[in-house]
Amino acid sequence: MKTLKHILWAFLTTTVLAGCSDDLTYTSGTEDDPDNYGVYFPEQTSPTEVERDPAEEATVTYKVRRAKYLDAITVPVAVTASKEGIFEIEPITFGPGEQETEFTVTFPKAEEGEKYTCDIRIEDPRYISLYGPRATGLSFSVIRAGWELVTNADGTATKGKWRDDLVANMYSLPSATFNPNPEVEMEIYQRRDIKGYYRMKVYNDTFMEALAGAKINYQGRNVYTIVDARDPDKVFIPYQSTGLTLVSGNGELKFASNVSENFMMDESTGQYGTLKDGIITFPAQSVMLELEKEAGKFYYGNRNGMLRILLPGIVVPDYTVTLAKSEPADGVVEIAVKLAEDVEAMKFAVFEGVLDSGQASLTAQDMDAAKTFDGEVKTSGTIRIENRTTGKYTLVGCIYDKEGTMRDYVSVSFGYVAKDDEKPVILTMGLEATQEFAGQGITPDNSAKFYAFGEGIESVVYGLFRTDRLRGTDPDELLDAQGIQFTAGQLTALNAGHFSTMFTGLNGDSDYTLLLRAGNGYIRKTMQATYRTTGTYNPALDSFTYADFLPALDQPSLNDLTATTWNYYAVNYADNTEHPIRRKIGQVTMETNSQQSSAELQVLNINGLSGIKFDEGGALLGMYIPNAGSLSGFNGALALYASGDLTPGTYDGQKVLLGFIAEESSAAIYSGACMFMGAVADGYLYCVPSPQALEQNLTFSFFYTGDFTGSTLYSLMGEMMLVDPAKDLGGISGAALERIAALRKQALGAFTPRNYVELPEFSIPAGHTPAAEPVLPINLVTTPMPASAPAVKRADVRVSVVRTAPAAAAADSFRNVGIRVPEK
Repeated sequence: MKTLKHILWAFLTTTVLAGCSDDLTYTSGTEDDPDNYGVYFPEQTSPTEVERDPAEEATVTYKVRRAKYLDAITVPVAVTASKEGIFEIEPITFGPGEQETEFTVTFPKAEEGEKYTCDIRIEDPRYISLYGPRATGLSFSVIRAGWELVTNADGTATKGKWRDDLVANMYSLPSATFNPNPEVEMEIYQRRDIKGYYRMKVYNDTFMEALAGAKINYQGRNVYTIVDARDPDKVFIPYQSTGLTLVSGNGELKFASNVSENFMMDESTGQYGTLKDGIITFPAQSVMLELEKEAGKFYYGNRNGMLRILLPGIVVPDYTVTLAKSEPADGVVEIAVKLAEDVEAMKFAVFEGVLDSGQASLTAQDMDAAKTFDGEVKTSGTIRIENRTTGKYTLVGCIYDKEGTMRDYVSVSFGYVAKDDEKPVILTMGLEATQEFAGQGITPDNSAKFYAFGEGIESVVYGLFRTDRLRGTDPDELLDAQGIQFTAGQLTALNAGHFSTMFTGLNGDSDYTLLLRAGNGYIRKTMQATYRTTGTYNPALDSFTYADFLPALDQPSLNDLTATTWNYYAVNYADNTEHPIRRKIGQVTMETNSQQSSAELQVLNINGLSGIKFDEGGALLGMYIPNAGSLSGFNGALALYASGDLTPGTYDGQKVLLGFIAEESSAAIYSGACMFMGAVADGYLYCVPSPQALEQNLTFSFFYTGDFTGSTLYSLMGEMMLVDPAKDLGGISGAALERIAALRKQALGAFTPRNYVELPEFSIPAGHTPAAEPVLPINLVTTPMPASAPAVKRADVRVSVVRTAPAAAAADSFRNVGIRVPEK
């Protein structure tokens, strides 16, 4: 079991003091004075580890409180200091009726660089309660230490870099933008009296944004991080806190190097870092992590050995070389080579067979030792491989710096086809209807069976797409962006002639296209198969983009909008459920807002989109798009508008705020015309992010309803659809909307308590016409069901989606991923 030195010392001290007497005699405790003043030391705002620059005033102030506060009193104290004559302590006095007071400790005689400790105790029973949880003593330490900014030799570089490998060893975010090894710039300071003793502020807003990939709400104290590099060969991180609380139940995240300065262990077993050429590195798993609420239990940090500190002015050389192979053509394979700036040369040789990384590494070392190569590349370019027999080969390259030292290696395996040979891709695949699972509700109306068989297939990537959304797209680019790779087991089944799986959750009476790219280690072939479901198309099973809006002539009239009581379906991301679905929220009505309407622009009140029953107000504004001069060039029925002044409401006696949240800017609630509503089918209206906002990289996917303080969320709506009851087919399928689960995490991450100051406003410039921008169709396959499976997993399919960018997450979205250090 790991034991921190300071914890063990406190334990041993208690044990020794308790063991000083040989007589085990019980003495009853002294009774409390019933008239005592109950003086105690509360939680302090001033630190108990005090550091002052020698130029600063050597003082610190602490608080004292009392339970009985009618009388004026001066509290006697006992003081124990590590050195006499250092501390001057102001008397602790309370005036009549004063419940709290402060006193100042000065230490003007403290020597620079020396640490002093002081214990102040209230012992007189007339002033304190002898029993109870309140502290009657205060311990603190002080040091006068000067720090100077570390720069490079000529003072032009004033910031260093910290590449982290600690926080992500304990916490992760369910976000595509999460970066487990963020590198941030910060100023580094060195103690004037101790060379190599550094401090820097790492864990702050800049770090958290780099970690999450976007601005994020979190709890942190922006504390200094100390690194002890006095001995360049024995660099360590003293036990300290990051100041970050990312999961409230864990408390702050703390860390310390696994060395004898921090833990009770033999010095020879310590895992120290090194400082060499201005770069501080640490061995993998050499830093221990600890959660404040789990004191004494440690987790591995720096698991990947990526923790690194660069002192100001230090630039790490880049010896990266990238290799990209072509497919064989006319007896030639081309290897594109890209050299980083610091690479002097890559010397290479070609070997028969496919070498794994271990074999390639050993081969590179042998090549460097023997200095035997097939060729050399000094600038980025292309290597032509030709005049070989058909087969598999591996090119291994040794990477050299300007001094001729091998810095790294690189390799790429490829298939070569001689000029008169052929290596075709042998694969048959397709989609077909089946009634095999009709008893479980999976029929040709909502599913398709995907089958494939072949010979010598080494890789397959595939995707299922709505046929009408493939127009103008490049199949290979689409597969690169969204394709799903076959697993090793699936490849084995395919080559054995018996691979099949079910695609479920499809819409009725709809055309689908399966794109598939297969490779045999020599060449790749892209194929496609089409399929049409039976049954009836249900718009409620789809989600849409602005491009899916029907033409302007098919958009509803003002009378259609106001004369219909619409069925309202949406996902309420505030629902207390793990997998919310688009469900029926209620009904929506619209009426003309005569106060805001004009001859050029008709404005409607839209009631019911928040999904709650307001005490008063609560209508969202809808600006009618057809024939509106200010909205010329836009398609759809209504531009949805929210404003603190123009869309007021009260709920449960509280003033309500309506607004919109963008996926890319989840820390803010926006006002303005942030969403559009338009007809996507006869009797079906759908809400999408404003196309003009998309041009500004704002994807308004969420409609927010909460109180004006931001502390209470009433609803957070997305995937909003209005349906004419006379044309409502029903049958909303949550399984067909798996994307909702991912959006829910973004949405809940988007909402954290905040103080309302002023809504940022998004507005549409007059006369603006949105640019036509292609939106990639979405791969509908997520978790296909084996065709022979006895149990059915319903419809893990996404059918269409607005263009998205990953949103920031809130602190509560962090999840624990720490690996515990085994107890010994």
